[in-house]
Amino acid sequence: MKECLMSDQNWLVGAAKADITAFIPGIVMLGYGNPHNTVKYVHALLNVRAIWIECRKSKEVSLMLCLEVCFITQALTDSLWELISKKYPNLKRDQVIITAQHTHSAPSGYSHYALYSMPTPGFSQQVLDILVLGCFKAIELAFKNKRASKILYKEGQVPFDADVSFNRSLRAHNLNPEVKTPLSKKEQSKGTDRTMRLLEFVDDQGPFASWNWFAVHCTNIIWTNHHISPGNKGYAATYLEADQSKLHGRPDYIGVFAQGNSGDVSPIQEPPFWAHWFKQPDLKMITKAKENGLKQFSWAKKFLTQDGVEIEGEIDGELIYVDFSNIEIEKSRLDKKTSFASTSPACLGVSFAEGAENAGIIDPIKYFARFVANTIKIWEYSIMPIRSKEWGKRIRLKYSTQKPKHIFVETGEKKVLGTTQIMSLIIPGWIDKSIGYFKRIHRQGGVHEHTWTQHVLPLSIIRIGSLSLVNIPAEPTTMAGKRIKDELSEILGGQVVLSPYSLAYCGYLTTPEEYEAQCYEGGHTVFGKWTLPAFQQNLARLAKELAVAKNQRILDKSLQPPQFTKYELSIRSFETPALDQH
Repeated sequence: MKECLMSDQNWLVGAAKADITAFIPGIVMLGYGNPHNTVKYVHALLNVRAIWIECRKSKEVSLMLCLEVCFITQALTDSLWELISKKYPNLKRDQVIITAQHTHSAPSGYSHYALYSMPTPGFSQQVLDILVLGCFKAIELAFKNKRASKILYKEGQVPFDADVSFNRSLRAHNLNPEVKTPLSKKEQSKGTDRTMRLLEFVDDQGPFASWNWFAVHCTNIIWTNHHISPGNKGYAATYLEADQSKLHGRPDYIGVFAQGNSGDVSPIQEPPFWAHWFKQPDLKMITKAKENGLKQFSWAKKFLTQDGVEIEGEIDGELIYVDFSNIEIEKSRLDKKTSFASTSPACLGVSFAEGAENAGIIDPIKYFARFVANTIKIWEYSIMPIRSKEWGKRIRLKYSTQKPKHIFVETGEKKVLGTTQIMSLIIPGWIDKSIGYFKRIHRQGGVHEHTWTQHVLPLSIIRIGSLSLVNIPAEPTTMAGKRIKDELSEILGGQVVLSPYSLAYCGYLTTPEEYEAQCYEGGHTVFGKWTLPAFQQNLARLAKELAVAKNQRILDKSLQPPQFTKYELSIRSFETPALDQH
């Protein structure tokens, strides 16, 4: 530990970063799900940034990690924890934050769940190892350079005319009762969370690190790109680190730009429908990402000069796993027209395949897919009298909870367009590399063990003094995030900050009203219309337990996510032969 004149401070804080660039030519990047979005070059290295926060009085520790990847997976969390727990046995898993800033220009392949490793194609142990070892190196460095420090919480409002973030799904956003006057396309920026929230870490020589939360997707660079890039937030971090290093004489300054409730928030105003038909040069898109990052950096720099609230107190936290595939919603959370509601096993809608910002399937395929989905629904209802009561119950639950979604993929029941016989799909494998790959591994038994997306998910709240950090394994929209934050603020008090894309991943969180519009985000809200209330009631329960003494809390921690066998992972490994025959 470094000697420091601030010996009376409550906190020991260390900050560091490490390289996590998995340069594997030919592997597909994670974010767009497009098999043509392959890695060929490295424009900028990817980093993980770590903050070690230790309470000097209680010796309790909170560890904060932000990776320049698309999202965190259960495989990454578990593999990293296996290393951490051996070297730092006093560190509690309940008090660890592992989050991603959501670049769409980093390699995929580090999920054990089949859907999100489809484009890769497959699971890549090499990518996972690079991420885990990079994280562990950053943790070791942060631990070694911890010093007595102050922690300051700051925030500021980014004005609407700062062209940095725009609501890309106004049709859904405008359905929320909180929106009194519907927003027009010219008012896209008003449909976003404009609050930038920051933690600043200060030792006796001045600021040496900061952590920033702001809601905007890292999607200036689209699926035609072949350059590894940390996206707008990665460039913002680089700008801040260079600026603060020069300003304060701290060559090792660490600046983290993490995500907020950015589910429906784009860095660009709505592009015309034809924009994605024409390939833009990679470097032109990267320039746009840099410009957006420069704006985020500029506002962060301004807000860091403001006075902040000093964070004092103890470190506490709880982590639970919840099966979101069958949760009955509390009646107080239902609208007047609904007497009963629940979630159901995960399903993806046709609007998921349509993509966001005109980046998905074209209209003829979209309408055909909707027709097929409706035909399957009619067929399943028509054969209900000759099937078992249990089967009929599952079908009714699926359609009552998922409507009005046109169901395309049932990742919970492991079906595509109503069938478990993936190799018999009417869509030929040669049309799309991902479909060809999925048909092959299905035939070989590579997707049979568990659900294709994660059902048993982590929820975590970590308290650092008066600050509460809420870890969410999903992408909440602007309004979904606001509802979570408002409810938890009443329970927890102090400063409440959402940390999405954390610990694992299951898709989006839309409000029930937004879900009705079935924009891209609604199609990727996998547990149905009442997914957000299911998250809210479980997070509220967790927050209330945090108000109770640790030894008096009633939390069931027996539930854990399933583990995949090495055999199944080997079948769908990225290292298997290329799929040129498809």
